Amino acid sequence: MAKKQAKQIKQITPKSASNLQKPVIPPKSVSLLKPGLSTSVSKSDKKPEQKNTALEKNLGNKKQKILLERPFRRVGGVFPKRTIAYFGEKLRFAGLRDDPKVWLGTRFMLSAFIGLVFVFIFFMLNQPDPTIENILIACGTFLFGLFFCALLFYLRLYFIISDRASSLEKILPDFLLLAASNLRAGMTPFNAFVHSAKPKFGPLYQEVHLAAAKATGTASLVDALIELGNYFDSKLFRRTVILFAKGMRSGGQLAKLLRANADEAQHIQDLRAELTTATRTYTLFLGFVIVIIMPFLLSIATLFVTVFLTFQPDSSGLDAESLGGVPMFSGKILITPTEMTMMAVGTLILTSLLVSALSGLIQKGHALYGIKYFPVFAIVSVVFYFLSHMVIGSMLMNFGG
Repeated sequence: MAKKQAKQIKQITPKSASNLQKPVIPPKSVSLLKPGLSTSVSKSDKKPEQKNTALEKNLGNKKQKILLERPFRRVGGVFPKRTIAYFGEKLRFAGLRDDPKVWLGTRFMLSAFIGLVFVFIFFMLNQPDPTIENILIACGTFLFGLFFCALLFYLRLYFIISDRASSLEKILPDFLLLAASNLRAGMTPFNAFVHSAKPKFGPLYQEVHLAAAKATGTASLVDALIELGNYFDSKLFRRTVILFAKGMRSGGQLAKLLRANADEAQHIQDLRAELTTATRTYTLFLGFVIVIIMPFLLSIATLFVTVFLTFQPDSSGLDAESLGGVPMFSGKILITPTEMTMMAVGTLILTSLLVSALSGLIQKGHALYGIKYFPVFAIVSVVFYFLSHMVIGSMLMNFGG
């Protein structure tokens, strides 16, 4: 056996031996790494580049936003500091994180543009001569457009604040009861407060989670809670948050405190509902007067002036004896039917404004809250005035004919 193995070794040629000694080199197309590993490495190499490009885009957008807001910020900086602080508080109540200077500057420039549009319409319709009287009228038109547009912006902000506060106070009892149950379940006070905010609570859910994010950062828990009360124009919610923060500091029975606050909030809601129900009759009566009764009476007054002026020329040559001793058509009326119509329309618009303010006082305790009813009252009352004028006038013509 040993001799046979020796013969086999001798039969190996040098060429084949050299081939055996050469190392096996893999082809260039074959990768030594697994496909998944190679792709993961390439992705990890691309991630920092993507992050850098995203940061550069964010910085570019911020710089562009700052450049666009610069003229508005300069215009808003002209206002007094008290005005800027007042609107800053109102923007915070509305849940807006805008700069008050930028907000004021933007609204002021838009209002000025609307005023210039009113002046342009005045000159296009009338084409007046450049006299002092026409220039004063144009200035008055510009100021009217400016203040009217600014009033609309302020009313929109006011209604956002009011609706935000009313929606908060409606869900406040449920929120406090959830917080009390979370405390009884063993949660920490702050976690119980945060986890009680559900997405269905709307603005409260967003503000609570923003306060929680601040508390996990540099701000303290108590400061974050107290600051949370400054984002709603609700004394009830602000008082509740302050009591909760004091309870966290003193370590009192927070579950009972929240339960008592929830009962009080629910009692206040019930009282408001009863008050609204009791005063709804007065609101309906005021609406009935401004929409139906007052336009009807003003239309009769306008028709009386019209009829009086038509009969007066016929009886101008007659004396009191021929009229039966009653000189009812002997005097003169210094007002025309057109002027009477303009006066009636102005009276209806002004009365609609007062009635809407009174309705706001009756319902919510704020006159501005009822201003949203003003367009409805004014339009319906004026339309009913002209309708009643047409109907009563046609009836008188048929009766006279």
